Amino acid sequence: MKSLKKLLAVSFAFILIISGCSSGESKDDKKEANADGPIGISILAADHGWLAALSYNAENTVKELGLDAKILTSSSVSEQAAHIDDLIAMDCSVIVLEPHTDEVEIYAKKIRDAGIKLVLFDRIVDVDYTSYVTGNNPEVGTTVANYLGEKLGGKGTIAVHNVPSAGSVSTERVDNFKKVMKEKYPDIKLVEFSTASFTQEDGLKSGADLLVANKQIDAIFSIDDESSLGFLQAIKDAGRTDIKYMSGCGGSQSYINKIKSETSINLFSATYSPKMIIDAIEMAVKIQKGEKFEKDYYVAPEIINRDNAEDFVDADSPY
Repeated sequence: MKSLKKLLAVSFAFILIISGCSSGESKDDKKEANADGPIGISILAADHGWLAALSYNAENTVKELGLDAKILTSSSVSEQAAHIDDLIAMDCSVIVLEPHTDEVEIYAKKIRDAGIKLVLFDRIVDVDYTSYVTGNNPEVGTTVANYLGEKLGGKGTIAVHNVPSAGSVSTERVDNFKKVMKEKYPDIKLVEFSTASFTQEDGLKSGADLLVANKQIDAIFSIDDESSLGFLQAIKDAGRTDIKYMSGCGGSQSYINKIKSETSINLFSATYSPKMIIDAIEMAVKIQKGEKFEKDYYVAPEIINRDNAEDFVDADSPY
């Protein structure tokens, strides 16, 4: 009998120890206390058409869904850091974050340390995020490579556009493009060039230099719609007729209209639409409500060409 009592006492003590060990709150457990807090949205300021459309779509989505949400746009890492502090102070339930650069990593960790769920959007940093919503940059490179490879019949010269300042966005698109070309279209010659940013002005300047340096180009793999508009102007100014195809990437309404109207060059684009922010906000709502959600959600690119360009027209979009 004494042995049985002793055994029960030891078992009870063990249960208490286990309960004590598991009573500490995890990052997500702490958030139960303010699960109805607002949704914070920290995205980049509109210094590019794509970013202007990002804000446009974010604002429309918050309004249409009737969300309690705060949208903050920033022009620098330091400004975004201050905004993150503001959103944490607001006791947000979920924060959607588009990081400026890898420097934002420490501030993203502050979000998680505060017990707030985090949806990374468009760009990834090294943090224990709740969900990651983005376009598929590697697939952009793969899709365009196959499209151009087939259109050129596996032969010719393609100018490959890089934007070093864009970091992984440029690297992933270009690396996968080159990988497909090497494996499937080895007879196609690649000529690399770069622009300083994703703007028409830089596209015009670098495009002019590219054309001077290369007397024969069959196609241009451009990783941005606005850059492509600059390249197109450079081609027109130079009176070049050798370029048969040129890609873009994004979803620019100006470039889509060019795809529809241009007759001397076959223009096309791979979507990396600013409407993806809708997916990110909807993911945040799912998380806030405790519904099932995807840990990693990639939006696959679509090819826009003359045949389907009209389907992608949005007259109200700023981009």
